[in-house]
Amino acid sequence: MKKLILLLAGIIIISVATAFVVNETLHSHDVSDRSVDYKKQLIELSTVCKSLECQVIADFNRFNKNEYQNNIEDIAESIRPIINYQNGPKIGTAILNIALQDGDLNEDSQLLVLDKIATLRYKDNDLYGMIDPSLKYIDIAHESGDELKVATGEFSLALIVTYFKGYDFANKIINSIQYKDSSDEWKKLKTRATLSLAENKLAINKPRKALSLLENVDQYQAAYNKEDWRDYHVYLLSLRAEAYDEVGLIEKANQCLILAQAELEKDKVSLLLDKHILIKIIEFKLALKNENYSLIESKKEELLKIADRTNQIRFTKLVYSTLFDYYLKMNNTIEFYNLNKRYNAVRDERQSASYHLLISNKLKQSENSHLNEDHQQSLLFLKIAFVILLVISSLLLMMIVKIKYLNIETYTDPLTRSLNRRKFMIDYEGIAQKDHAFLILDIDGFKAINDSFGHEVGDEVLEKVASEIALILGNHHKCYRIGGEEFVVLFTLVEPLDCIELAEDIRRSVESLPWNHDLKVTISGGLSFSGKEKNTYKLADELLYNAKRTSKNVILNDSIY
Repeated sequence: MKKLILLLAGIIIISVATAFVVNETLHSHDVSDRSVDYKKQLIELSTVCKSLECQVIADFNRFNKNEYQNNIEDIAESIRPIINYQNGPKIGTAILNIALQDGDLNEDSQLLVLDKIATLRYKDNDLYGMIDPSLKYIDIAHESGDELKVATGEFSLALIVTYFKGYDFANKIINSIQYKDSSDEWKKLKTRATLSLAENKLAINKPRKALSLLENVDQYQAAYNKEDWRDYHVYLLSLRAEAYDEVGLIEKANQCLILAQAELEKDKVSLLLDKHILIKIIEFKLALKNENYSLIESKKEELLKIADRTNQIRFTKLVYSTLFDYYLKMNNTIEFYNLNKRYNAVRDERQSASYHLLISNKLKQSENSHLNEDHQQSLLFLKIAFVILLVISSLLLMMIVKIKYLNIETYTDPLTRSLNRRKFMIDYEGIAQKDHAFLILDIDGFKAINDSFGHEVGDEVLEKVASEIALILGNHHKCYRIGGEEFVVLFTLVEPLDCIELAEDIRRSVESLPWNHDLKVTISGGLSFSGKEKNTYKLADELLYNAKRTSKNVILNDSIY
């Protein structure tokens, strides 16, 4: 009950904050952000800039506002060398906003500048700050009637959604875009969209679907020049390496990584900002599978620093999950505990930073506006209210994290990291009288595997089978190890035919798992659908018994469809 109250309180807090931001965003129609004095900001930055940063500021100040339009591409390009400097993104954002405010830019120039501002805010870890220029980009694109520009803006918005872990929603946006093959620019957008779709599939544990998507990317190579294509090819190879690793094809993963590293050495452009990071992370991840522990030890601090500061939450999870697995394999409980503390601290810090950004962005805008006395009182109220919300949210987050961590220990099977029988009994009791499907799975001939190859191999089989089930199910359904070699999956709000298809996907995937030993692992199962006075647990168990007694490697069900 306490957890439910905490969750509801959290939803209310986040909803209030989100509503405020959306309301402010939707009611801001001016293309430029007039509420911030970027000229003053640029002057302040010029007092703390590095040599190259100061040179960029000086070069920009030589232009008068009537020259911005004819030189906007050069102005934007001049920022590239300082993009990785401490103040580089802020300097670039200020310069481009000044050009946008004062330069009387045409439509294409405005779109160029808004796109660059969003990128700079990404580099400055200001994810909320990316939303405003992206929405303005879409607004201008719609007014122009140019379908390619509209599609580009919508795709950029989908990318922002992924930074907030909205992978499924981002894919819906990307798939809703009406792509054409009428020009090279459309083909380039399709390339970026396909890579993003595949990366999002990897983020939600669907590597096979990611591989299927990645097979379609090479057809657009002709739209690029040689150097630009190499940039995308590096990222494509890196994603393939990650996907092959997830499905257990380690040799193919290694080959793709080697090719990506070789291509990266020849790469001279930076269209994709995160490709260097992705390659490092995949190399780190594969080192565990290849038992290259010296590489893990030598690279772990570098990768943890990347994981702690990157905007890509997916990258953070890849690094930390690799190290968690490494310390478990080494039976190093002290380092595992310390890493868990660090991970929780990073999550807390990011949550707090998100609220700070959310609040400070809007309050700065309000403070720079010419407000009357009533508005000033409203601003004071907002400040007080949001400070209170921030404090409550931080306390709420800490309590939820503690509760969740305790629940993980209580309800998780230590070997397979599936949910355990205790959690199964609680969850099954909650859905037994509702519409659901009950799938029970059993590893065929498991006793013979233990007897022939030993319990270490038996444990490896359990771990890999559980991992494969989890990969197929993703975050949408739960898997429980209820004893020995038996696993259960509970389906709710899923059509019967989809349940049958998922069950078959699990059976086929387990059957195709590669093994270092001379053995073949298959599973059998029973799938029962709820109905009037039906005990799905009992009926699924009977179907499993029939499957084991007959051919094995089969899943029987009692669907009427």
